[in-house]
Amino acid sequence: MNKVFASIAAAALLLTPTWGGALSAAAPPSGGTISIELKGADGEAAASSPSFVNAVGDALAQRGFTILPDPGHAAYVGELILSRVDVGTGSAKVRTGPADASPGGALGSVGAGVSIPLSTGKSTLVPLQRTQLELRIRKRGEDGVVWHGAAMTVRAAGTRTGVDEVVASDLCAAILRGYPADFEGVVAVP
Repeated sequence: MNKVFASIAAAALLLTPTWGGALSAAAPPSGGTISIELKGADGEAAASSPSFVNAVGDALAQRGFTILPDPGHAAYVGELILSRVDVGTGSAKVRTGPADASPGGALGSVGAGVSIPLSTGKSTLVPLQRTQLELRIRKRGEDGVVWHGAAMTVRAAGTRTGVDEVVASDLCAAILRGYPADFEGVVAVP
């Protein structure tokens, strides 16, 4: 009797990976065509931040995806959900102005002039924004999520690290760092 039970248990262990594979959700794609749709946290399209679409497009392209502008022709759809909330104020150093370079000097001299903005040492109050970006990858025409990732940061708006391009790049890098592994939580980005 124990030999029969042991044989059944051994057969069950051998078949477990097959059963588990058939019952689990589809594996995340390792490439293919994908379109990206940006939505606000309330579900409405957020056309104000193409930086986030570009950043996730670049990050997905590095992982073997081809970005298509039309979701009707892509095998997958990447749904970006962007939410921003002002969470208070902070202080940031004030710059005197933008850096620039100009050719030539005075009265026929040769060279170039460079203007480097220096901090005045003064600080000003700036809004702190909590920005959360979530990416859901779905197979076109299906409701099930194939892969999901999210990241969040709090940064001073209008500062060097608080501009859309930098925030978008940092959040997308954090979201897709471990792709195709699935992470259930929200990655915090300093």
